[in-house]
Amino acid sequence: MEVYSGILVTHEGTFHGDLIVNEMVFEESRVEKDEYVITRTFFNAHTHLGDAALREAPRIELERLVGPGGYKHQMLAKTDLAVLREHAIAEVERCRNEGTSHFLDFREGGKAGLDVIRGVDGVLALARPESVEEAEEIDSFGFAYSSVRDHDLKLIEDVREVARRRKKVFGIHAGERDCGDVDSALALQPDFVVHLNMCPEMIKESIEEGIPIVSCVRSNAFFDLLNKKSYALLSDYDLWMLGTDNAMISTASMLDEMHFAAYLVGNEKAVLRAAFAGYEIFNIEHGYIVFNRNYSFRRTSDPLLTLVRRAGTRDIEKILLP
Repeated sequence: MEVYSGILVTHEGTFHGDLIVNEMVFEESRVEKDEYVITRTFFNAHTHLGDAALREAPRIELERLVGPGGYKHQMLAKTDLAVLREHAIAEVERCRNEGTSHFLDFREGGKAGLDVIRGVDGVLALARPESVEEAEEIDSFGFAYSSVRDHDLKLIEDVREVARRRKKVFGIHAGERDCGDVDSALALQPDFVVHLNMCPEMIKESIEEGIPIVSCVRSNAFFDLLNKKSYALLSDYDLWMLGTDNAMISTASMLDEMHFAAYLVGNEKAVLRAAFAGYEIFNIEHGYIVFNRNYSFRRTSDPLLTLVRRAGTRDIEKILLP
């Protein structure tokens, strides 16, 4: 029986015990054990894996880069689906080897867009139906749209109803650059909202309604949309999640996202909680990561801080994927 003995690190505290590999179970012990540092795998709550092939994105404003008719969509239209799929799979495989086991992925391109990541382990696809009829036919984890400003609102409202009836997850972007699209987004009663970084005044309302919120801190930095006030508000929220957004500007690795977010948020426990939160919110089974103590964790007095701020691939001894 393969066993790793050590400290399980969570945002709620650290626990000594044994990770039993074959059973994928951590059994707590009264005896102190610290040979390895163990955590859950990470949940990436917002990706656009389809644009992983579009490396070296230009530094232009948000709307021109990712808005309707912008650089991203022009390049996606010019790129063969097989190439998009190849790069998306490579990004997922690399990040799963770094401990990110699941990716909540916004899929552009209607039903056809799902072919980019169809059947890829760990990817939970949120399709963007181009009609109500398509929403009725699509087999996906759920549906998701960019800002309500980018699409016909009636279509989004109708697809929201389809999602509710079919018991599919429904997500939407809002508040990424201002508050102009937030009221309409929240009126949809989405299962989660991405961003709200530039509309902190609406975060309290979202929290009161129990709507999960995803922050993508590196993406915010890329577009000069960082807002520490929003992150401070969200750091106290149990339904706060982290994502990495567009794969053309950020890796889909949650280790990378946590390292960056730690310095902006200033609350490592909250950052770690946000990297796990998707499992409970979406009822998904997590795996485990086993870190050795040869490098980053050597002589550390606080493994949680080490994990969030600096743990890397050479620290990983083994990954157990669900």
